[in-house]
Amino acid sequence: METMEKSFEAMYDEGLKLYTDGAPLEEVLAFFNDLSKKSNDMRVMISLSWLHILMGNKEQAFLYLKEAKKTVQGKFNYVLALLAFGGTGVRERFEQAVEAGGAEGVNDAIENLEDAIARKDGSFKPAEKMLSWLRDIKK
Repeated sequence: METMEKSFEAMYDEGLKLYTDGAPLEEVLAFFNDLSKKSNDMRVMISLSWLHILMGNKEQAFLYLKEAKKTVQGKFNYVLALLAFGGTGVRERFEQAVEAGGAEGVNDAIENLEDAIARKDGSFKPAEKMLSWLRDIKK
């Protein structure tokens, strides 16, 4: 069992490395799709929701967010998905994410949103809006 867990951890880390090294989103998505067939680990669901949001895949993003939004990162992803795809209750969900995440969650969300904007060639309006809200909180 321990070997299997380490194997998953190594694969998950490999997927994160692909993403942080700037691999095309399609390649990272394919990697995490394959990984999801081996494990239904929440981190994989969060990663898949994030990738689908960045790629503009509304149905798939919300599919993975069903479970992922139970976590702090998933809550922030959910807010971004609502902004990106025109959902309602955005501000309430945003406040819930901030409350659940605290200062560490806010800092992580800021970092992730800055990365999302960079990946979208410096312009991703939903992420920019959410980033502005988060920066206002930090003032």
